Amino acid sequence: MAALAVATVLLPLVAGCGGGDDGADPTAKGTQAPAGQQGGSKSAGQGSGDFPDRGVIVTASCSVPASNPARVTVTGWDPTTWERTVSRTFTVPAEAVVAEADDVASPLVELCADNFPVAGASEDGPRAVAATRLRQLFDKDFSRMAVVLIDRETEATGVGYVDTSGKLTKLSGGQTEDFGDAPGEENAVFAQDGSAVWFTETDSSDHVRIASRSVAGDHEVTEQAGGDGSYMDGAALALAGDPVRGLFGKEVRVSHDGRKATTFITGQGFTVADVPQRSALFKTDGVKTTGIPYEGDCYPYGWVDDETVLCGPRLGEAKDPERKNSFWTLDTSRLDGTADLPKAALGDPIIPATDRKNTVRAISPDGKQLIFASLQGTRLEFFISAIAPGATPKKIAAPGADKALSVGDVLEWR
Repeated sequence: MAALAVATVLLPLVAGCGGGDDGADPTAKGTQAPAGQQGGSKSAGQGSGDFPDRGVIVTASCSVPASNPARVTVTGWDPTTWERTVSRTFTVPAEAVVAEADDVASPLVELCADNFPVAGASEDGPRAVAATRLRQLFDKDFSRMAVVLIDRETEATGVGYVDTSGKLTKLSGGQTEDFGDAPGEENAVFAQDGSAVWFTETDSSDHVRIASRSVAGDHEVTEQAGGDGSYMDGAALALAGDPVRGLFGKEVRVSHDGRKATTFITGQGFTVADVPQRSALFKTDGVKTTGIPYEGDCYPYGWVDDETVLCGPRLGEAKDPERKNSFWTLDTSRLDGTADLPKAALGDPIIPATDRKNTVRAISPDGKQLIFASLQGTRLEFFISAIAPGATPKKIAAPGADKALSVGDVLEWR
């Protein structure tokens, strides 16, 4: 926490996209197919080069034209100049679930929601920094994107991935019984080493299965965990730790070291959970959790370090006038499981209280800076601030910042 005591803005910043064969079975195990009617290779090589290991802000946006395949564009931006450094486009297969109307859970649906293509701002303000599951749509170097595939006739769903050349690889098998339930694999996310795509499947009795399919070989399934998913509507899958574990819960944000996560648990509210040794469902009786006291008024945007969470008002506007539309930190190591907020657990406001609607868009990898979007009326601006009480935000004037930060989601600042 001593690193948060500096109250000045640290500048400069840390250096540093057609549908498939309509006659194909989207759950045919181990098959490969072109991603689009127009040919997936069209976007291959665009923005060639690797994503830097550091000094880059990575964003993702989705475009769903009326008569063309959906595309997802992942872009790296230099946070000192706000110039585009690398960009990759994934053409979304026609079999992929991309719209909420399909009623199938997928981070891709969330990425594309209200975002094809419009600025990521509404009367409630721009989108917050992405939850862990959105980053995990992609492998570590953003060369492949996980997808949930659907058979429009039977509504069976399976998982696979698409690469930047447009090649679709289907990992799931089809229906194994003549008279049985259709497979319902969803919530596809990539293990960051690229070895497997993880997913969940929920049956008619709300039992949730967490499993993974290997990218290599015959795409063998590994069962990871299972449990009662009652009262977990809206939950999704995120991965954490090494060896990797699957965490099924709401608004899961994993700490840098993979040992803790914030999540929302029905009946308990926002909590801090210890990442268990095995994959698990984030429920009150499933894992060790410590509730964030109501007094903390904390909507967790993400982790500043392995113990500290960056908070904003839980319900959009803080009751404390000094915290109105501001941000603050919460030292989770001080939480003791009681309803009372321990002394010194909550940091003082970081930015001045205003009538602006402010949303955290990115947290620097060293936990010392944040970038936030600020909506005043219909005017959207972006600011950088030190993560320290009483900091003075500085407007980001570079023209490229608006292009980088106003559309889509910020997946990572590394």
